[in-house]
Amino acid sequence: MPWYAVRNVYLFGKKNDGKNIFEERIVCFEAPNFETAHLKGAQESAEYAECCGFVSHSEQFCFLQDGEDLIDGYEVWSELYESNKNLATFYADRYSSYEYIP
Repeated sequence: MPWYAVRNVYLFGKKNDGKNIFEERIVCFEAPNFETAHLKGAQESAEYAECCGFVSHSEQFCFLQDGEDLIDGYEVWSELYESNKNLATFYADRYSSYEYIP
């Protein structure tokens, strides 16, 4: 069965200086198709956000992986950013402003 990497972005917290902290996180799932991978990603993301007290951006991306089997639900990427922007503006600036559509 194929493996998919699902990316979500979270409002992680706020610094003492008022800047927001965002987390970009990618988790892998084994799934028969993109739809199932998105559903698994959305469920895991909701649980992660609730557990940690984060706010999750509503949009997520899913990428088909190639190569060897992975571990279902394994986090393969996490990076933190800081900004004075809110979650929607940060997301739009980071992911929509420079989107390449051939």
